[in-house]
Amino acid sequence: MIIIYVILSFILDGFMSNYINNSLTNYSYFNTIYSLISLVIIYNYFENDKKYLSFLLVTSVLFDIAYTNTFPVNTLIFLIIYFLIKKINYYVPNNYLTINIKTVLCITIYHILSYFILLFIDTYNYPLKVLWIIISRNIIMTIIYTTISYLIFKNYYFKTYKKKIK
Repeated sequence: MIIIYVILSFILDGFMSNYINNSLTNYSYFNTIYSLISLVIIYNYFENDKKYLSFLLVTSVLFDIAYTNTFPVNTLIFLIIYFLIKKINYYVPNNYLTINIKTVLCITIYHILSYFILLFIDTYNYPLKVLWIIISRNIIMTIIYTTISYLIFKNYYFKTYKKKIK
């Protein structure tokens, strides 16, 4: 179920980027990073951090290859977000409110880190106002997708398996 969920989120990333008109001057409210949201949601379903980390790294490399064309950049950002998720989950348990806060925080950090990394390597430069618009419009779809995914995934997973992945 976990792999299917992440694959569907990965495909949704591609679908939304191809079929929703999106640019820096006209950023859609329906766009977010669905793969990253799915990785935040499934973190608690792994008992072994090494398996989760390897799953995250494979997903981030595939995300880099398929969608961004900046190979090590997104893998590095996903790795930083992994450590953030690990720290937050140590102190804050998952429920509908906290999982939304975690995903919004991760999406925001993803955009801020990618902005500054791309600014630093001078690949692509856009104003901070555009970064703010991207983050603010991502928050809406992030909350919607997180809530629906967490509701469906949590109910299905606990009814079916009732244990974590070892």
